[in-house]
Amino acid sequence: MANKRLKRGAIVVISAIIMVWIVSFFSPELAIRRHIFLHLRPIQSLTADITDKERHDLQHGHLYEVIGYTDPVTRDDLGVFYLRKHWMFWTVASVGTGN
Repeated sequence: MANKRLKRGAIVVISAIIMVWIVSFFSPELAIRRHIFLHLRPIQSLTADITDKERHDLQHGHLYEVIGYTDPVTRDDLGVFYLRKHWMFWTVASVGTGN
């Protein structure tokens, strides 16, 4: 009985993680948070302040400013994100300091 309950719970958790992963491609803000989370900064992925700068560069994509995300090695603030939209899915094209 407990084994069945544990198995069912694991399936629910895995399904929820997959759904959050899929949903994160539909929003530029969630795409940025996914990128930060996957670079092993889970707290910063939740607390970072994201601002759409309403600029589009043909080479790089849509510009977003992110306050509160730092490189773990250099401790530089990585506040410039360029995102690309592919049909209705958002992906991070590049990340940098803006210098």
